Amino acid sequence: MTRILVVSEALGEPNHKRGIFHFTRELLRSLANDGHELTLLVETTRRYRKLRKRQQQARLLPSDSRLIELLALYRFLDEADMNAQSARGGLRQAIDWFRSRVTVSVSWEFCLCFVRALGLPRRRHRSIENRSRGLEYIPPDLRHLELFRSFMLEPGFYSYQDSSAFFRLPPPRIDARGYDIVLVDTPTRVAVRRDPGARVICVVHDLLPLTDLKLSDAATQLFLSRLATSVEQADELAFVSNYSLQRFRELMPHHAHRPARVVYPRTRFDDVCSAPAQAPRTQRPTFVVIVSAEPRKNLEALTRAFRRLPQADLVVIGYAGKAQRAVGLPPNVRFAGYVEEQDKLALIADAHGLIMPSFAEGFGVPIIEALAANTPVLCSDIPVFREVAGDLAEYFDPFSTSSICDAVNRALLQQDAWRDKIGSRRSELAMRFGHRSQARDLLGPCSGGPPAGGRHAAELPSAEPDRLATQVV
Repeated sequence: MTRILVVSEALGEPNHKRGIFHFTRELLRSLANDGHELTLLVETTRRYRKLRKRQQQARLLPSDSRLIELLALYRFLDEADMNAQSARGGLRQAIDWFRSRVTVSVSWEFCLCFVRALGLPRRRHRSIENRSRGLEYIPPDLRHLELFRSFMLEPGFYSYQDSSAFFRLPPPRIDARGYDIVLVDTPTRVAVRRDPGARVICVVHDLLPLTDLKLSDAATQLFLSRLATSVEQADELAFVSNYSLQRFRELMPHHAHRPARVVYPRTRFDDVCSAPAQAPRTQRPTFVVIVSAEPRKNLEALTRAFRRLPQADLVVIGYAGKAQRAVGLPPNVRFAGYVEEQDKLALIADAHGLIMPSFAEGFGVPIIEALAANTPVLCSDIPVFREVAGDLAEYFDPFSTSSICDAVNRALLQQDAWRDKIGSRRSELAMRFGHRSQARDLLGPCSGGPPAGGRHAAELPSAEPDRLATQVV
């Protein structure tokens, strides 16, 4: 049994349920299924202390009860409201961000983190055993927390890391002695104290904060600071696609020698046998797209295309930002906002197709979710989507509205053919993108092994097979 400490901003603070969250959740399921012992590093803040104090004041349980802390911790990690996104302009958002950094910088938690970052003596971390049986009911979107045996509590850890980069302070430190592996699920500013022989594995999802010209200089600098710290700390790097690994080597050739592997994101393939080609339950043709408020998601072009497709509806899942408030939106475009995981999967399964119109991605998790649901996939003709979907997708030019319309019309005419084709490859898809093999791909040999992405990386035909032949170094 391997003891693994998980450092995850997506799970260890009130989470944002984005691609990193999905990747880590499925990876944890795979690690837990293989019998590894998991601990999550959780940030505690003033909000957490208030929740704990409120429950202590109720006097229903002993003041030193661990159940009080566990209840406060679960409530703290569940407090993010994904439908309460800011509608403020860029300047106001920048002011709010700076104000939040200043507020964090004068907190008690920030001071403790800063003292520890300086290397000054301080007591070891506090841990809570995760006795989730004491909780009456755990909501579905918190079930991943049951995978952890314990939680390591670190005051202000994730809040401090970006402030440390912004104000040029030393990175936060953690004491990971007693753990065999420290898994950092996205570039993070952290200095790790560990036992000899223990490994630090850092996951890199993409390099878009460096290459996306629509992001601010501050966001790029913060990401560079995180990435530089992680690369120096990590014994191994894990990338979510061969495309991301290649981009890293192209942009940072001086780090190309570092041990690296590809660990694809995963989803649930409950039945590995060939699935029947079931027609969607919706009567009127409906397509879904999953977005965030980023120009690279290319939602504006997709809505323009559906203005020319009155015979079909488009359901937009996620926070769409200004696009949702645009004047003159076509009546066949509906914005669902953030939806719970099970509702999202149901919308994908009921649709006539999932559309991914992005200009750039690190992987594209909705693609494999659609394939798992036997739903046709329509996506931009970009290298990473070719790597993920191979010949199981209808491709289009993301810069051409006509190309998008043609792809939608073809998908409507070829529904049965696409579902038959996806269903016939279900066993291959489950081996490549099912969660059961993810732990093996993460913890297996990192050098002299199979092609990047594991032994199934090249099983699905692709228009660019050379991209799947990258060797692990």
